[in-house]
Amino acid sequence: MTITTIPFLLNRKPGTLTAEYEANQSAAKSGFDLFAGSGFNVEMCIGYPTMRACLDPYAGRGYSTACAWIQIVTRREFVSLEAVEPAAIAPSVDTHPTLAELGVPFFAFGFPAEIFDAPCNNLNGLAKLDWVADTFLVTLPSRANDYTISRVAGFRWGYIEYDLAGKRQVEISPLSVTGPAVWNQHLSLLRNRFPEWRYDESK
Repeated sequence: MTITTIPFLLNRKPGTLTAEYEANQSAAKSGFDLFAGSGFNVEMCIGYPTMRACLDPYAGRGYSTACAWIQIVTRREFVSLEAVEPAAIAPSVDTHPTLAELGVPFFAFGFPAEIFDAPCNNLNGLAKLDWVADTFLVTLPSRANDYTISRVAGFRWGYIEYDLAGKRQVEISPLSVTGPAVWNQHLSLLRNRFPEWRYDESK
């Protein structure tokens, strides 16, 4: 497991974002056993990345702990293993289908919120998939911030998957800290997909 720490300032209080990142070791450890019996081979998750991030430590208390997470997933889709360039690049806002139907862009939110994700088996008939997640700790809109979503901190992670000789291959990409430019490049997607919200450009 790798642990990455990122200092941040949220609601005028300092803190550290702590992200844990590793290859999935077991279906039980990552919670995939919840889906046993649903027609999905839960053991297939082994070897894919798992990510958990939280605010630890953080000086805020009470309402100051309010925050949210936004995650943008970009699929770089290849139709052959020999292809150098992807046939398609498909970014999307990664949120629960129910929240998406309600017009909510958050992956998670709370007082405070943490995030966990463990992608698995997203190849869907492609020859190769480069799956990239840009994960952002953001403000939870309220009267205190003029109901605006602002980037607080961010990081990137993901993996590449493909089949070789009938066996699934998974190559995990390292987790890296991202700056304001990565958030800003996703603003048009967020504004188009979830126009009811206000988003701040990060500096």
